Amino acid sequence: MSNSVNEILIIGLGLIGASIAKASKEKGIIVHGYDIKKSVIKTAIEDNVIDQSIDSIEELNNKSLIDKIDLVIISVSPKTTQEIINKIPNLLNTEITITDTSSVKGHLQITSISNLILSHPIAGSDKSGIASLDQNLFENKKTIICNPNNVEDVHLKKLTDFWKYAMQMRVSEMSVKEHDLLFAMTSHLPHLISYALIDSIRLSSKDIKDNAGGGLKEFIRLSGSNAEMWRDIFELNDKNIIKSLAGFQLSINNLLELIAKTKEIPDVFSHSDLLEKELDEIKKYKEDNL
Repeated sequence: MSNSVNEILIIGLGLIGASIAKASKEKGIIVHGYDIKKSVIKTAIEDNVIDQSIDSIEELNNKSLIDKIDLVIISVSPKTTQEIINKIPNLLNTEITITDTSSVKGHLQITSISNLILSHPIAGSDKSGIASLDQNLFENKKTIICNPNNVEDVHLKKLTDFWKYAMQMRVSEMSVKEHDLLFAMTSHLPHLISYALIDSIRLSSKDIKDNAGGGLKEFIRLSGSNAEMWRDIFELNDKNIIKSLAGFQLSINNLLELIAKTKEIPDVFSHSDLLEKELDEIKKYKEDNL
C-alpha cells in the first residue's frame, strides 16, 4: 500500500465515516475522529473505530494538525459539508488534502481552496449510524473524484492512492456538473420514486402485510434511507432531479398509453420492436426538450 497517507481525520462518524475509519485502521492508518454527538465519539473510542478523538470544532481548526494529518475526510450530510468547510479555514490551502463523501456537489462554494478534491464513494446502505459500520463496505466498489479547482497532483495522487489501496476501490474522475446529473438519474431519482411508490400504497389504505414481493421490498428498503441526507440531496440537486423526473414521467405516460390501449399497437411489431420504438421516442424528446 502507498504510504502517502499515514494519518487521517474523519469528520462525521456515521455509516460512511465510521466504515472508512475502521477500514483505515485495518490498513495501519492512524485515525482521528470527530462527530457532533459526544455519544458517537465515545462509542468510536470504546469500539476501536478511531485511535484519537477531536472533541470540538475549535480543535478541528487547529493549525497544529497541518504537521500531523495527511488527509481530512468530511463525511456529513450535503448541507453540513459546506458548514464544516467554512469552519476550518486554518486547514484550507495547506499541505493537508481535504475531501468529502457527499453524493451531490454543485452547491459547494470551494473555488478559492487549493487543497480540496471532492469524492463520492459509491457504497452505502439504507441503515445509518456508527452501529451499522462495515469495514468491507468499500471493497471492489467505485469512487468518483471531482477536481473542479485543478488541485495540484500531490493532493490528487494522495487521495487516489487512499481510495485505491486503503479502501480497495476503483477510482474515476468527472466534472461536478457531470456527477450531479448522472447521480440524479442513477441514484437520486430511484430514491424519489421509492418514496412516491410507498406513499401511494399508504394512501390506498391497503394493508399489504407479508404480500410484498422482492421488487417492492427493495423499494421499501430504499424509502427507509436516512431522511436528513435525502432531504438535502433532493433540495440541493433539484434542477438535475427535475430533468430526470421529467424524462421518467414521459416514460410512464408512454407506458400508460400502451397499457390503456390508447396507442395503436401494430400486429407486425414484436414486443422488442415496440419497446425499441418507444425508447427512441423518449430519447429524442429528452434530447430536444431537456
